[in-house]
Amino acid sequence: MINKKKILASANSDELKLVLSHACDLYTKAEFSGRAFFTKFLTPSDACEIKARFPSESVSFFGGYDDAERVVASFGEVQDKSEYPIKVIDVRQKGGKELSHRDYLGTVLSLGIGREMVGDIIVREGGAYVFCLADIAPFIADSLCKIGGAGVRTDVLDDIFDVSFERKYETRGATVSSLRLDCVVSAACGKSRAASSELVARSLVSVNYKEANSVSLAIKDGDILTVRGHGKFLIKTDSRLTRKGRIYIDILKYV
Repeated sequence: MINKKKILASANSDELKLVLSHACDLYTKAEFSGRAFFTKFLTPSDACEIKARFPSESVSFFGGYDDAERVVASFGEVQDKSEYPIKVIDVRQKGGKELSHRDYLGTVLSLGIGREMVGDIIVREGGAYVFCLADIAPFIADSLCKIGGAGVRTDVLDDIFDVSFERKYETRGATVSSLRLDCVVSAACGKSRAASSELVARSLVSVNYKEANSVSLAIKDGDILTVRGHGKFLIKTDSRLTRKGRIYIDILKYV
């Protein structure tokens, strides 16, 4: 059992309180019915908040592919990921300039669809994959005719697992004196430690999609660092040291 009152009291905003309240209701339905119940697409931050408050065995997450940013939470046992109410729309350009993520997302949302109905949009050469809730997929596919002035063709794929792609990063190596947040932000953004500390103080830095409020926070292998105005970075390290005692890290910037 969960304590809904306690969970809601831990929310630091009305928006988060609504997300957690809905999650509590789905948890209770799943517990008493033995069925799985699903949220709509969650922001990475909201997914982290749910993960932190509910038993790990009671909730799972999937966004249509491994390592998705926006995910659907499932309360109750899911036998197979195909049970998630997610479809992917294959969008292909009919010429014109290469379209950006902003082009695709802006056009989809201009259809009057809430952001929570749409998951990740993966832009590829000549098109994109648009992940969305299954019940809205036919409407999106039928309504998309032009994006950014370019004509497009759309198909709702029968199986989301037909999609294959690799996430792209700009990768570079660096060394830091420690794995403190200010040191890693400095290396990732090319800023001084003082300037990096200022970014943290101004609430512009998140670690694993949660706002960071301490420059001394220890960064671990696999942490995702988001610095507003500078980008998002995956930090990889095995804590190897240079001869001078500095720590090797790999900085993978999302592109």
